[in-house]
Amino acid sequence: MRTNSCQPMDTTQKLDNIEDNGGCRIADAANTYDWALTIIKFKGYKIFLYPDHRDGYYGDFWAIKGNREFIGDDPLRLLGVISLWETLGDNWQTQDKLPCEKLYKEIGKKALPASETEIEKMADSEFAGLVAEYRIFFNSLGLIEKMPLTITKQKFFEVISTYYKDNDW
Repeated sequence: MRTNSCQPMDTTQKLDNIEDNGGCRIADAANTYDWALTIIKFKGYKIFLYPDHRDGYYGDFWAIKGNREFIGDDPLRLLGVISLWETLGDNWQTQDKLPCEKLYKEIGKKALPASETEIEKMADSEFAGLVAEYRIFFNSLGLIEKMPLTITKQKFFEVISTYYKDNDW
């Protein structure tokens, strides 16, 4: 039985049969750090903190197993770096298992288009795909009414350019 608290984990058990019961939202926040560290420990890593002397900076988290070392500013970044290695291997920058898509800038460009002209230049099929993607996101935000199925390119630009300014998170 799983609980919501972070309890010592029996490391002989496996993390399988995690059920999708209809939805989940986890955000990068300090309340996830113990879980990230627990997962890293469960994977067999020794975890260390290399303290930093600067004000406002805790230090770097290190995970070491065998001759592999992973470093992150916080436990979530550390878990992310470990996930990169687990997926891509030692030669993660040059491996050929998975092509690296240049998504960081692409996602930012979609979220913050420079002008309405960028949206206007899109082919109708490309625009329809973008709207479909953003309907998923807006539904998660509880703002689906701002992203109707049929929306003009001009209205889409207005919504994308302003929706985040209207919400107090």
